[in-house]
Amino acid sequence: MAMGGVSPALLFLIQALLLIAGPFLLWRLGGGRHVAPMVVIQILFGVALGPSLLGRLVPELWGVLFAPAALAPLSGLALMAVVFFAFLTGLHLDPAEFRGRGGAFATVALSSMLVPTLLGGALGWWLAGAFPAMTGPNATPGLFAAGFGICVGVTALPVLGAILREMDLLGDRVGRLALGYAAVNDALLWLLITAVLAWSTAGGGDAWAVAKVGLLGFTYVGVTVLVVRPLLDRLLERVAPDGRMGDTAVVVTCAALLASAAVTELIGLHYILGAFIAGSAMPRRYAAAILDRLEHFSTLILLPFFFTLTGLKVTLTLDDPAQWTVFALASLATLAGKMAGTALPARLIGETWPDALRLGTLMPCKGLMEVIVLTVLLEAGVLSGPCFSAMVLMAVAVTALTQPMTRLAGWWRPAGGTAAAATGGRRGGM
Repeated sequence: MAMGGVSPALLFLIQALLLIAGPFLLWRLGGGRHVAPMVVIQILFGVALGPSLLGRLVPELWGVLFAPAALAPLSGLALMAVVFFAFLTGLHLDPAEFRGRGGAFATVALSSMLVPTLLGGALGWWLAGAFPAMTGPNATPGLFAAGFGICVGVTALPVLGAILREMDLLGDRVGRLALGYAAVNDALLWLLITAVLAWSTAGGGDAWAVAKVGLLGFTYVGVTVLVVRPLLDRLLERVAPDGRMGDTAVVVTCAALLASAAVTELIGLHYILGAFIAGSAMPRRYAAAILDRLEHFSTLILLPFFFTLTGLKVTLTLDDPAQWTVFALASLATLAGKMAGTALPARLIGETWPDALRLGTLMPCKGLMEVIVLTVLLEAGVLSGPCFSAMVLMAVAVTALTQPMTRLAGWWRPAGGTAAAATGGRRGGM
């Protein structure tokens, strides 16, 4: 059945061409790479295609391209995109990075997540009372505060890696420290989101139901680490003895990913959590080969479909003071919480002020990880649609600010900074 004179197949091909090529051309040829990382361009492109911009400017065209019936083929691709991205995030998270770092590293890493999360939780509690329309249909004030706090505390490890690569900081000591902190942030994120999803699934009232869902989740993690990981290690050793990911090894990897996602969805948690666990469980010696086979296709081809469906959920109402208040306060809480939670403890353990400030300015980076967390909380009924829209805009804003803030922090030198740089900043646990 044709829509507006366009066959479903042609409509899908037009959508795919627009979504895959559009953000990349803006980033690569339109000068976007000099302003923000590609994920910011992709998110903004998805929002621009939604009802807030394209739907208002050209409603007839928008109605043809993104009518509800036309979105069905996109939803499956969007689900696969976010599943693969969560899996790749788990692959990037190497537990060996945490070993031998010392108490100084652990102090800053934990503080960089907990301080903004607690600040965001306090803000969320106030917002639940001041703007009840921001809370989701299943949220109590406490559940909303917990979810909101997690959204403020998120740091996106893969996007931070891309920013560091673009800024030529991957080989820098500060860049490596920031990646280490972000890895700890991601690990804590999934623990916290597991608890919030268990709370949400149980309806927020039955403590035993919350504990049951949480217990099933942590039991699954334990089984994965103790049983599934060794089995995967032996299986991949048999099908890929040379370390190269051939067809059989790729199918085994993807089957493990989808099975893990299905298990956590069955438990009552989110399939994204299962995908992340699968990535973390992959034998580390195969991580680079798996990333080489899957990462580019997932991020450049699949993810734009997720961004489009996300953009279609974003409705920015210019005359809604509640929505803009949430955006402004969440942005301030993220920047202040991440800066204070990272820069101050880093300075206390011996980093110079410029390096401590650079670490603080890198950690607010959110990108896609924030959008995924927001999507999970929206689907769980913790956040309302207007709150979701405001928080997506916040994620874009603070991620876009990461590069210029870090460059500014790198230029700043306090009095005596040269001498301090020569003697300090070497006790950061790296």
